[in-house]
Amino acid sequence: MRKNILISFIFLVGLIGVALFSANSPSKEQDRGPKALTHFFAESLKEPLSDPYTSSLYRPGEILFEPLLDYQNGRLDRAIPKLKSLSDKGNADAMYWYANHLMRVSVKSRLDGYKWFEKSAKQGNPYSAMMLDSANETCRTYFGSLCEASWGEVSKQLLRERAEQGDIRAKYYLEKPKDPFISKNFSKWISLIEEAAKENFFAPVMELIFVYENQSKLNKEQRNDLRHVLTFMANRNFVPAYDRLYVYSDSQTTYDEAIKLGSKAQLTDRALECGEISDTISDSDLIDCLSEGYTLEEVYNDSLPLRFIHTPNKPEIIEKAKLKSTEFIKSMTPMIYIDEMHENGFY
Repeated sequence: MRKNILISFIFLVGLIGVALFSANSPSKEQDRGPKALTHFFAESLKEPLSDPYTSSLYRPGEILFEPLLDYQNGRLDRAIPKLKSLSDKGNADAMYWYANHLMRVSVKSRLDGYKWFEKSAKQGNPYSAMMLDSANETCRTYFGSLCEASWGEVSKQLLRERAEQGDIRAKYYLEKPKDPFISKNFSKWISLIEEAAKENFFAPVMELIFVYENQSKLNKEQRNDLRHVLTFMANRNFVPAYDRLYVYSDSQTTYDEAIKLGSKAQLTDRALECGEISDTISDSDLIDCLSEGYTLEEVYNDSLPLRFIHTPNKPEIIEKAKLKSTEFIKSMTPMIYIDEMHENGFY
């Protein structure tokens, strides 16, 4: 009798083990690599869309466009006063970004950051509520015992309300599986990513691409598939996709479109590259080179590349370079690719 019970127990443990292995082992979809993103292979678009803001979080004219663009570009000297003003006027979304800055910039301003997150959450911002959740590592790091689990439920409810109103970002962050790489969750994750992509919200795609890029098992065909997915997003004017294509070219191919859309990485590469030979090039080429350095300084608050560019003792060259930079900045159509879950543009 005992022997039969023992055999049954071992058999049951075996079944449980098989079930757990099946649930946690890679699914066929995962093994397919980027091809699992069927939406990206069903449509083709050979040229970038004419609308530069197709995948931008905000558009020019919207109240948060300028302050968030400055925030994204590292021009905090411009962004923070604008965000503070909007926060003082009751804009709950601006409060998130202002609070995020206060939380990180100094220990002395950290408590003020907490208070702005709290005020923002109470006015309906789900991402601020997330920042106060004790399950959030960032909250525990900066706010310690002030974090409360109850804010996690508040954030879910607020996300749900936004999702019901058609907010695709809220739907994604609400429904994304906690462990998307478990076989049973992966299909749902892919479905959410593709649903988001259909509305030109590409941060979820970049999250998945980051995972694929860190898998050494990708074969040549799958790497080409990754380039296809990146090109799909680049043609919808998504700067991070352009920047990944730049990396895939071994940093050899920069894209004029990307620089005009606001790719600091690629503009920096061009400025440093011409800086290496700037003491041997013609005056017209030097004007181009210096103008790129001045653009980086003005738009991104980064003067470092200028230090590597030869500055001639010719005031007319400097004046022409600054004028060219000013005209280029006016022609730029920068898009916003950061959001509350990817505040530094990292995925």
